[in-house]
Amino acid sequence: MIAEYTSGFGIWEWVMVIFSIIALLLIIPFAIFDSLKSKSLSTSQKFLWIIFILIAPYLGAVVYLFWGRKQKAL
Repeated sequence: MIAEYTSGFGIWEWVMVIFSIIALLLIIPFAIFDSLKSKSLSTSQKFLWIIFILIAPYLGAVVYLFWGRKQKAL
């Protein structure tokens, strides 16, 4: 019965699924909490970053971690 559902998945597909879940559980919450505690971002900038991270989770978190953390408040 289980083989019917996993017949198209090999070991590398499962590795990618597990990697995606780990990224979802670790990187995205880290980016949200880091944006909240950032002293260099204004309240509106924090709000916009969190909305971006929630709308496009993987892209938003990666963009924030590489670019948003270095951003200075205007």
